[in-house]
Amino acid sequence: MPRLLLAMLLCAACKKNPPAQARFCNQDLSGVWLNSSDTRLAYRLRDHGEVVRGEVVERQPDGGLLPPEEPILFELHRGDASVAGVMRTRGSSPGGRDCAVEYGTRISDCKPDSVQVVVEMSASIDDDCNRVKQPDGGEVTPNLSEFRFERAK
Repeated sequence: MPRLLLAMLLCAACKKNPPAQARFCNQDLSGVWLNSSDTRLAYRLRDHGEVVRGEVVERQPDGGLLPPEEPILFELHRGDASVAGVMRTRGSSPGGRDCAVEYGTRISDCKPDSVQVVVEMSASIDDDCNRVKQPDGGEVTPNLSEFRFERAK
């Protein structure tokens, strides 16, 4: 009996745990990414592991990069199934009030030298700087576009 118990304990000790699930886009995204869909824009990203922060920059004819007049910032959170979050900027309400506006943003495909990014392109806000809702109180269907970003060499 003690040998059987010892054999069972050894088998249990040798049982391998399943490998950890690979995280979506588990590469370092830090650096400059050029928008191949809109050659006027580029993005400077800083990868902090669980959070990726960045800013939109405008590409200049001489190859330089300048921030736009109104800053546009990214904050994306890395999860097992996605890297997603928001792009933040300022916008005007119908009455002219200056409002902070967030646009949904997520990476839909991730390769070492390119990523596909889905971005919410517009957001209707009311005079209280809140998102406009459907008459039944539901969310308005977002206007999404997909862009290809290529890592600057």
